[in-house]
Amino acid sequence: MLRGVGRHLLVPGKRLSLHSSCAHALALSKHHLPHVPPLASPETRPPLPSTSCPPLPCSPPGYRGQFPSGIMHIVDALSSASKAEITSLVADINASYKLRRYFRQRESARRLAQFLASTSRPSRAHSVMMLAHALGCRFKPNHFESVLHQLSLKDHWPLIPPLVSLARFQCGKTTVRLLNWKTRAFIECHQFGRLDHMIGEFARHNVQPTRRTFHLLVSGHLRNQDLDSAKRYLQLMQNAGFPVDASTHALIVTAYRSLGSDPQVHARALEALLHVDVRTSTRVLNSIIQHLLDIGDECSAAEHINRMIAPSFSKSGTARQPEGTTTGVDGAMSSHLDSSSTRAPAIHPDAATFTILINYLNGQRHFHRVHKVLNRMVEIGVKPDAGVVAALIRTYCLSGHDDMAMGLLAAMLDSDADARGVLALLHVKGIPQFPINVKGIDLTVHVLNAVLPRVMEIRGLSGASLILRIMRSNSIQSNAATVQVFLNYLDRIEHIETSRLIQILRSMSRTVHGLTIRHLNVILRNALRREKHMVYGTGWDATAARFSPTRRNVYGFSGNPHLLDSDNFDPSGTRPPPHRNSCIRSSVLALSRKGVKNDRATFAMWLMHEGITDPTLGTAKSVFRHMIDKGMHPNRYHFTSLMDGFTRVGDMQAAEQVMRSSKAAGFEPNVVMWTVLVSGYARKGKPGLAMRAFRSMVAAGIPPDVPAIDALAHAYFAVGAYSVARNILLELWPRVKPFPSELKNAPLKQLARAFRQSGVPGATGSQSLTLQEQRSFNQKLRQVLREWKALSSSPV
Repeated sequence: MLRGVGRHLLVPGKRLSLHSSCAHALALSKHHLPHVPPLASPETRPPLPSTSCPPLPCSPPGYRGQFPSGIMHIVDALSSASKAEITSLVADINASYKLRRYFRQRESARRLAQFLASTSRPSRAHSVMMLAHALGCRFKPNHFESVLHQLSLKDHWPLIPPLVSLARFQCGKTTVRLLNWKTRAFIECHQFGRLDHMIGEFARHNVQPTRRTFHLLVSGHLRNQDLDSAKRYLQLMQNAGFPVDASTHALIVTAYRSLGSDPQVHARALEALLHVDVRTSTRVLNSIIQHLLDIGDECSAAEHINRMIAPSFSKSGTARQPEGTTTGVDGAMSSHLDSSSTRAPAIHPDAATFTILINYLNGQRHFHRVHKVLNRMVEIGVKPDAGVVAALIRTYCLSGHDDMAMGLLAAMLDSDADARGVLALLHVKGIPQFPINVKGIDLTVHVLNAVLPRVMEIRGLSGASLILRIMRSNSIQSNAATVQVFLNYLDRIEHIETSRLIQILRSMSRTVHGLTIRHLNVILRNALRREKHMVYGTGWDATAARFSPTRRNVYGFSGNPHLLDSDNFDPSGTRPPPHRNSCIRSSVLALSRKGVKNDRATFAMWLMHEGITDPTLGTAKSVFRHMIDKGMHPNRYHFTSLMDGFTRVGDMQAAEQVMRSSKAAGFEPNVVMWTVLVSGYARKGKPGLAMRAFRSMVAAGIPPDVPAIDALAHAYFAVGAYSVARNILLELWPRVKPFPSELKNAPLKQLARAFRQSGVPGATGSQSLTLQEQRSFNQKLRQVLREWKALSSSPV
């Protein structure tokens, strides 16, 4: 920023105020300045395809675009220039036609700012618009709109509100488009508290909001899980003369996922398909399919998939499917199609459709069906994008095909050095063949975020440093999801303390639009696990102590401290969180200032916390009702949290009733719910009932996993049946993992520890790190944070 300029340009209502000497320098014309020879220009290149201007001198190496070699240096120098230096820079600009045109001709200045907005230092676009205006260039609002659009393409949302304010100051007015950009920026930056001020800002500037304005406000509040505010703006929209129409219903269904699946919302969106354009129709159906897959309703999702794939498939020259059949999520045929759906207009799938299907199959661990989905995508002519690549990388990482995942990433890298570094992670000698062609697909942060968890499992923090270097070398900015992936690794694999996790979050979130509710959820999960350990203990010995005459049970509700308070789970609460955990309190207050509401994941952890701290579960029931009153639909996690609370207090009948309620709500009991029941009977010292619950799970077609088998063995260990616990581990271990032959004669304690660790990727056991290991870890962590800082401040 120009010293003495930026402070005033960003404040609406204040006039441009320059230091006297600086103002005099900027006011001078070429007739008042001594002649300065123009800067030498290198050879020319063809102009950018998006412009119709004549060829311009090319920029120095490292810059994309055609601009004079000295112009970037001038823009960079303005951010920290002294008064004398500014005078000299202005003289250089006015003396050189090739430089002057970029600051005194508004189209050229706009093109320069638009180019800078697409680089990894987009704030320079703001400096260009400021300097050009100070030198006499007069912009129109549409010049700012093109720069704002470029900033949005690169997700540089924090820079948009200041630029909108600058546009109002320089143009003397603002427009509905500029204010809509500002509204969208607040949503993307999770500044939901500012949305309620936008209608007032429209009124202050005498600008009438449009339907799109209200749609933005409604979608923003839905993304913030604020159903009441969304309804309020729908009413304001109608009062302003914009009745709810098909586009409104389409918008609601695409933004409603955070609240859960609602049949009424789906029905109205389906009715709207006849009245919206083809692209919107695809988005609407994609959202409905996503909602249905979220609740595990694969049959209904397949019916809607048939609307998209069957018509497109027949147009590609392949025979039409038999009437009354449906394409499943993997492209297989089934016969569940409602006859009413065949009357709907043909809707074409896009890459997002197949990304949704692949991600769902990944979640179900149906990896063998992913290639069927890819084959169908190729057959109907849908071109894959970065989202499909990211989903496929997750498939390979989850299914153990790390060579394919790393090879796919290496195939997208332009740098041979980066590609070799990725392949060297697993000693992959070459890039294998893939079911899709990634040539021409841009490498994005979503692709790197997909591979980052597995890279850190394989190489730890060194792997994270490599991915961050790849981001920097490809001018890719990290985002909030990158921070979340890194925090998840530190929490689940490294098990670092809550306070340190928050310190790392603070240092990383400054460059990615700040703290989000998902970041807080990682923090709360970390603290909740530690609180659970303090109250109940951990491992088989904590339960066995209850039934042993020689062991002392030191765990229970009374006399144990709690790390968390109820207000830690509600940033929108009216009273500030207590000082019990000041580090968590500061994060909650930061979200509260931004107007962020807690989401369904936060409610699930809140339910579990109340189950730990309140043996009557009265507060947990109130929290559950509060969530429903806010318009959120419970899912498996909420039912599971209630079940866990009831089993902790020994009310197994109530826990089983909650599981039946979950099934009635459309959520079939999964392995986690059954494991909660098995663990509950284990804590009551009833291994026979634990075995009955385990067998019921298997009879229901649900394969056991490591925690389920561990819980069953735990039930027998708790009552002293050590040989039975050992036999359970030996017999069921091969059901989930190959059994290590060297452990055949190992003692039960060693056997149990090895089995539990086999279910946690990258687990190293509960042993404390040595001093040397701690130093090594801290050194690698500092290196990652240095890479992160370098990434956020790297030049073009």
